[in-house]
Amino acid sequence: MKHYNKRLSTVSGIFALSILLFTNGFADSILRTAGDFTLLGGTSITSTGVAGTEIKNGNVGLFPGATTGITGFPPAVIVNGAIIATGGATAQARLDLVKAQVGLAGMAANANLSTVDLGGKTLAPGVYKFDSDAALTGALVLDGQGRNDAFWVFQIGTALTTSINSTVTIINPGTNGGRDYGIFWNCGSAINIGANNQIAGIYLSGTSITFGGGSTRGGRALALAAISLDNNQIDALGGPGNSDWSGGVMFDRNGAVVPIQKLSFSYYGRMNRITARSHPLIRGKSSPNASTIEWRTNQHRWHRVSIPAGGQWRFRMDRLKLGSNDFRLRARSEDGEKTPIKRLSIERKSVGSHGQGRIQ
Repeated sequence: MKHYNKRLSTVSGIFALSILLFTNGFADSILRTAGDFTLLGGTSITSTGVAGTEIKNGNVGLFPGATTGITGFPPAVIVNGAIIATGGATAQARLDLVKAQVGLAGMAANANLSTVDLGGKTLAPGVYKFDSDAALTGALVLDGQGRNDAFWVFQIGTALTTSINSTVTIINPGTNGGRDYGIFWNCGSAINIGANNQIAGIYLSGTSITFGGGSTRGGRALALAAISLDNNQIDALGGPGNSDWSGGVMFDRNGAVVPIQKLSFSYYGRMNRITARSHPLIRGKSSPNASTIEWRTNQHRWHRVSIPAGGQWRFRMDRLKLGSNDFRLRARSEDGEKTPIKRLSIERKSVGSHGQGRIQ
């Protein structure tokens, strides 16, 4: 995908680019194609006020609402993105948004903060649950505690409302500087951002999102109904090091959202094996984001086997020749990421020889 460093000032000019999607390059994001959008709504996206609204590093789109429901562009502008006409791309983005919302809502909470105002609080990474509404009045500080891949998920049963001049900031990031952090505001109903807020994170609403005048900084607004803007600057890549606040979590093989894990696999047994079998059984386990195991023997073509949801995999090898066999293994994710190759030396001996029937 190409990125477009072009300020788009007319809706008619935007439509010509509507088949070309912006991509943020975060292959592991639970947002999937919804992550191509800085603003994704269901019914309408409206920008009011004088010129000043700027949407950066992502597309603007609707589903199921018609593209004519996007109004106020211009004077609002899109930088490094485009308006995407209602159709297959926005339909898929909405499906991916709903999947992310369901997955985030299903995570086990670390604490229940119902009736607690987030203003003045400092929170460690974790999942925070609100049975109904949530409020932010003032400054919320998210303490990374020096970790990498940290995340904050706010499971809000109904609405999120922030007061004027409220802020969300990060302190004590890990060695990656917070570039791999995730902040998710997952609300069952409306999100109402007050005026002059400093936003941070991905705002997911079961209904609408409204931004008060002058609220800015890094985030995404993804709603199933309407989005309203008022002289706002919203940058999907406004996180640390131009990140998009979608880190820290991933889907496992069962479709649940879990803390992110490095793509990996292991196998049972030793590196050097002896067997009398022509088709020995190889078994192992993998990380939740591994979808297939690939293998080959003696420089032959790669084979592939799907990994079951539990992560335990097994297969029988191709016919081994007598003597030494060079065997290579790797795991692959659904996004095409591959692990480094692991090599095994497997010696096949004839029946009756030393080591008969033995895989070490």
